[in-house]
Amino acid sequence: MSAMSLAWLLIGTSLCGVMVLLVLLWLLWMGRQSQCRELEVLRELLDGLGQVIVRLEQDKAELTSGLRAEKAQAAQLRRQLELLRR
Repeated sequence: MSAMSLAWLLIGTSLCGVMVLLVLLWLLWMGRQSQCRELEVLRELLDGLGQVIVRLEQDKAELTSGLRAEKAQAAQLRRQLELLRR
């Protein structure tokens, strides 16, 4: 084998290696883009869940307050009933 054909073989092999690395890099980039889109969807879902949790906590506070008022009214009615029975 002459030195010139050996040099061309080395250049060709190097170019093939570079092409393989470029394809792998492109595949990694595509995978990262997909993961970024999925992450954005998950963030939106998490924000939606956070809003639902806040609304549920508000509803719970409102219901707890209403229950407390109803218990107080029931206690007052019991006291009035006791007074009427005497």
